[in-house]
Amino acid sequence: MRFRLILRVDKNVWGTILPCNYLYPLSSTIYKILNEGNSEFAAWLHDHGYITGERKQFKLFTFSNLYIPRFQIFGDRMNILSEEVCLIVSFYPIDAIEAFVVGLFNNRHIVIGDKRTRVSFDVVSVERLPEPSFSETMRFRTISPVFIDEKREGGGTTRHVSPDEPVFLRLLEYNLLEKYRAFYRQEPLPEWHLDRLQVLSPPKAKTITIKEGTSQRTQLKSYLFGFEITGNPELLKLMYDSGVGRLGSQGFGCIEVWT
Repeated sequence: MRFRLILRVDKNVWGTILPCNYLYPLSSTIYKILNEGNSEFAAWLHDHGYITGERKQFKLFTFSNLYIPRFQIFGDRMNILSEEVCLIVSFYPIDAIEAFVVGLFNNRHIVIGDKRTRVSFDVVSVERLPEPSFSETMRFRTISPVFIDEKREGGGTTRHVSPDEPVFLRLLEYNLLEKYRAFYRQEPLPEWHLDRLQVLSPPKAKTITIKEGTSQRTQLKSYLFGFEITGNPELLKLMYDSGVGRLGSQGFGCIEVWT
């Protein structure tokens, strides 16, 4: 279940200069809305049992990059030239939360940015988008960068994985099956697999910094690309709604159907 939010730029508050690395500040803003806007929904999101037997916790939502029709880049900043921008927010899969989501975001005033520059927005519309029809083979393209990693031999550090590596599909399947177990608290059917992934456009590497300015500052190598994938339709729906790979709730892995 996903929603399109239209955000109007309020130039008179903080101006129009946004950090290019806005993904983590945007995720912080969305978390703040979810936690402050409606305590019942925030409690549901936090406690709804998205935990596997290994105590891995998943928050099964994701969101896109901001779609900014006109902008100008200078250094690590962008000047927003458009009057409005668009944001996609996607949740898996409870229809009952639709009223919560609309109520949380509708007419909301939000600020995105860092200590140097920020931009103020007014949410002027929240629209639920129609669900695509899921089949065994589908084409998608990323609308936020995808992050998948694997542990190096010997443990400790991890290696960030590109979508054109053969291991990418196995790691993606493992992540989706773990999300399924966490949400439904049961094992997926044995025949539920991802069988094939074909990258259709050259992966564009994008390094995202999270927790900038703190001791937990981390740089993540992620990718934007188009792809065709074959697998169980329920897994493809889970991937579409909750994001490809890890850190969906921090704005990684949001995709759209590519026609």
